[in-house]
Amino acid sequence: MNSAWRGCVAIASDQPLVADVIAAALTSNGFECTLQPWPNGEDVGRPERAASAPPGPRCDVALLISDLDRIARIKSAVQLVVEVPAGWVVLTGAPRGPLWGALLDLGSVHVVAEGTGLDEITDILTAVSQGAVLTTEAERLELVSSWLDVVHEHQAVLARLATMTPREAEVLRLLYAGTPVRMIAQQLDVAEATVRTQVKRVLRKLEVRSQIGAVAAFDHIGRAGALGDADLIATSMWLGRRSPTRAGARL
Repeated sequence: MNSAWRGCVAIASDQPLVADVIAAALTSNGFECTLQPWPNGEDVGRPERAASAPPGPRCDVALLISDLDRIARIKSAVQLVVEVPAGWVVLTGAPRGPLWGALLDLGSVHVVAEGTGLDEITDILTAVSQGAVLTTEAERLELVSSWLDVVHEHQAVLARLATMTPREAEVLRLLYAGTPVRMIAQQLDVAEATVRTQVKRVLRKLEVRSQIGAVAAFDHIGRAGALGDADLIATSMWLGRRSPTRAGARL
């Protein structure tokens, strides 16, 4: 531990008690700590939000602590990293992968796994405050690339969904709800053979081989809803850490 450094660290967490405990631990080791309010996860980067943006900390280094296991938490983390000027270090229980890459791409300087000890966290904060680069270029490229792959996949599925007719989209929605083909035919007042033909068209347009694959693609996009571009960032990160194929269990 570098006990010679006595800098200021801004701490933000979606769990206030966690932020308090970490702040107390760092303070006992000679750090000056300030608690950064956890934002509400509104859309980032929009001019009309400038007046309500969270105040920036008076510290050069900041620690964000969150499991990032819910879309709202991810959006709030994005809001902090994008809007609050600081060298953000993220301590998270999220698995190493696209979500880490997204945070790095959006401005975080380093991401570490939950369970990292206080001594190591102290050394990391000290190094970041002194301008050290802790994430290697190769690691950063790997993680950011995995994040961009998620975004590209998201956009590709959106483009495929856009090619479907309203009736095909309705069939897909009913499949996602777990409705059997026979009941879909009854609800739409058409023959089962007609529904099966529409299902085949849906599979072809989505470039999948099964109804489970179609449902997974719909689930992939369904979390986004009618979101704006800023929200798409957070939603894509969410998609990157969840397995959409689990949606097939609804069938």
